[in-house]
Amino acid sequence: MSDSDENEAAVTWTAEVSGLRGLPTRVAFNGVDFGRVLWWSLFAVVPVALLIVGVFVGDRGLFSYSVYAAVMLTATLQFSERFIRMSVAVDDDAGELESTYHMGDPSLFRSDEDVTTSLSDVESARFVTLGDRTAARLYYEKSFVNEPSMFLVPDGVKARFREVLRRHDVSISADSTPKSVDWVWVRFAVTALFFGAIPLGTVFVWPASSVPFLLAVFGHAAFVLRQGW
Repeated sequence: MSDSDENEAAVTWTAEVSGLRGLPTRVAFNGVDFGRVLWWSLFAVVPVALLIVGVFVGDRGLFSYSVYAAVMLTATLQFSERFIRMSVAVDDDAGELESTYHMGDPSLFRSDEDVTTSLSDVESARFVTLGDRTAARLYYEKSFVNEPSMFLVPDGVKARFREVLRRHDVSISADSTPKSVDWVWVRFAVTALFFGAIPLGTVFVWPASSVPFLLAVFGHAAFVLRQGW
């Protein structure tokens, strides 16, 4: 769902991927926002290592895995709430992008703070399409910046947004291919496996060691289910 408005100097829009049925898409887009090495380290290498340790150490090692899964589940769901609803305004003349992440309602953390980004700080952009949703990932000249980097982009403003980015010397990567989209969903599947299926499965074998993860699941379920279908 989206609303957009364009004039000669500015383009604005509001887009959302809300409700429980939008959760997989939100989590998948969230995975795009991570660098490849960082993502595979946090979402695959570390949980595999903790599982191996748990097999040899027993309950103490599995408890560590449960704590890690709870923390990563919380981080993933909270970061993914950016895509529930966001507003973006791009001022072509000023070379600025103003964005607001409205998060969920209810949510553990509220946002609704307008953040202004200078397009002169943006080096490149990548557009990723999953189903009928498209998001733009901005890459900054500096490696570590505290700036918004992922934005949902409705079809009606996509061409104009690309035009504005090019005008401000932002290079645009090739559009996502079926292969690259498949890798996005592979990341989603790995996330669901290590921070969903496996820790839920350990509940039936090592229930005492799974308490941290269960607390995270029930806590987030109370928020996600109240956000509607």
